[in-house]
Amino acid sequence: MGTIETVKKGLALSVKQVNLIVLFFIVNAVMGLVSMPFANPENAGQAPVIAASLGISLVFFLIFIFLQGGALGILNDVYKKGSAAFSNFTQYGKKFYLRILGLFLLYIAIALIVVLLLALAGSGLLAIADNAFMRGLVAAIAIVIMFAVIVELIFPIYIIVSEDTSVIKAFVKGLKISWDNFWNVLGLFLVLAIIAVIIGLVVGLITGLVTFPLPFVLGQVILTIVNSLVQSFVAILMWTAFMGYYLNLKGSEAPQA
Repeated sequence: MGTIETVKKGLALSVKQVNLIVLFFIVNAVMGLVSMPFANPENAGQAPVIAASLGISLVFFLIFIFLQGGALGILNDVYKKGSAAFSNFTQYGKKFYLRILGLFLLYIAIALIVVLLLALAGSGLLAIADNAFMRGLVAAIAIVIMFAVIVELIFPIYIIVSEDTSVIKAFVKGLKISWDNFWNVLGLFLVLAIIAVIIGLVVGLITGLVTFPLPFVLGQVILTIVNSLVQSFVAILMWTAFMGYYLNLKGSEAPQA
């Protein structure tokens, strides 16, 4: 299944996952509204505000892991069985919680190592010649490496859910799948990213025009709610497309009605 077919199928299936989209919309909207006071420039730099903001972000991060496990379990069923029972959401969220948390912690460690290595390499190159060309070269290298790392780390979470396997086994297998299909996976990621940007820009423009004459706070609330809906749909779309791509490679996808 090529990139365009994967995206088309992902779109067709994701729009049917109304329960998932609504659930993530509610959580994202609550998080956005709760976080609004912390985005006030008047609160910038205040230690209590920073601490509260970090605490709230941590809580929502831990909740998100549960939600993503449940969502991917449902999407796995949709592809493998042709349908899924939303009543299994909580079961899947609990089942994969610790493994997804472990995977994310591993990703954080990898990100820190990559950033450190890039900083050291960049410092070394700029020490040789600190000019516009060299700074551009360093930035270009950093971007290329960033995209390569993102592509390499896409599939382990889908493997954990689809194959009910350990973090390490999923991580190793995911790296191999991305390496063997690097350009196709990169193409799929970029197409999905472009779709997300287009949806965000169009919806953001329309919402901005509608909220422009409204009081500032009301406008911010509406923008937050609309953005939460867009983020929820885009997340489900990406997860649906990548789950389908992986299962198609694996040959585990059931015929869709």
